[in-house]
Amino acid sequence: MKKIALILGLCIVLGLIIFGGAQDKQTSAGKNFFENSLHFTAKGLEYWYAKEQGGLERITGIPFSRLPCARCHVRTCDDCHRKDINGRAAYSTAAAKDPQVCEKCHSLESLDAYKKNPDDPAGDVHFRRGMKCMDCHTAREIHGDGTAYNSFQQPGAMDTRCEKCHVDLSRCPSSKVHGDKLECNACHIRDLPSCYNCHFETRVKEGKSVSLPLKDLLFLVNRRGKVTLGDVHTFVYQNKTMITFAPSFPHWVMKEGRACADCHHTSLLRAIRANTFRPVVFDNGRLQNVKGVVPVLEGLKWNFVFLDYANGRWIPLANPDPPLINYAGYCAPLTPEQFDKLEKPQGRANK
Repeated sequence: MKKIALILGLCIVLGLIIFGGAQDKQTSAGKNFFENSLHFTAKGLEYWYAKEQGGLERITGIPFSRLPCARCHVRTCDDCHRKDINGRAAYSTAAAKDPQVCEKCHSLESLDAYKKNPDDPAGDVHFRRGMKCMDCHTAREIHGDGTAYNSFQQPGAMDTRCEKCHVDLSRCPSSKVHGDKLECNACHIRDLPSCYNCHFETRVKEGKSVSLPLKDLLFLVNRRGKVTLGDVHTFVYQNKTMITFAPSFPHWVMKEGRACADCHHTSLLRAIRANTFRPVVFDNGRLQNVKGVVPVLEGLKWNFVFLDYANGRWIPLANPDPPLINYAGYCAPLTPEQFDKLEKPQGRANK
């Protein structure tokens, strides 16, 4: 009995060392703090899908537990920390810090592009300097802290901030102009690919994603009192449609920020004001999107083309239901006052 107690005690001590020490916050009953982490629960997908959050369940009526995505999570430490040495399994922090471990689940288009051409100046500045995932992300983010966060977007879930390394923002002209009202990514993200027309019936029936990409089309939303960059996901399910906007960080960072004229007093803004804005055109089986930065506004008629997918072909829906609009990731649309500032020519936006 004493031997069993000693072994259990050693396991607890090792667990505290490995995962960063004792936690002040209480875990859910009967669970260790990793079992409350987002890596274990994958709760973010379920949370934003739920009809209570205005999610996709509103048009599908299918409980999240019945979807293939519900099986996506990290069950044990082995998934990241296991390393085989001489045919035997061993625990390794080095293995977990290898970006390839992250890539098994977190595929990044920007990282794939960097690997194909490391010298491409359009690549992410951090990847080009040889930085790895754990140079910015923390063990607390990965292992959890005992709090059962509902999403990595929830305040407190993530430690990673641009300001943790880039402390002297006073040298940034855009920071001086916008003050503390604009997140860094709004200017310093090169592109933010969005998923257009996700055919959810294919996901339900075949367990795979079928959608079309939008490139060089970025969206501005509000989050935590600041304007930030977001993407769009449009969905189709049995003639019902939904448009979801959410903040995103695609790890496609450029050193030089976006120019004022890229966001202020643009032709896209004039089209929005005139109610003639059309973000996409579908012609001869091909989807084309406009390029630029688009403010997300409450009540804006988006004029998206919604498509069905059958036998490997995209076909425009004749009379789809009007799309439901969803703001996920704790974001909100820009205000009319913010839009007015964007409409003003450079130099007058903050007057």
